[in-house]
Amino acid sequence: MKKNILKVFIINIMILSLLAYILGLTDSAFRQVYPSENMFFYLVNSIQYFVLWVLPYWWLIIMGGALSLTLLYYILRKIKL
Repeated sequence: MKKNILKVFIINIMILSLLAYILGLTDSAFRQVYPSENMFFYLVNSIQYFVLWVLPYWWLIIMGGALSLTLLYYILRKIKL
């Protein structure tokens, strides 16, 4: 059961990080700081923006959200069983 909860926690972190990455691409600061016409450089710049600007501000929210969703999963599993 503990392995299953850890797996759910990691999946939640990945989903919330992906959501933050996608929302970071819509940010106007990303388009102003890292402009690019080439798709490869756009991808590299988007990852750089995510690591250097989005994650430092959103890591606590991502971890808290993943923890909350994992706790909700655990409670629902207990009720179901």
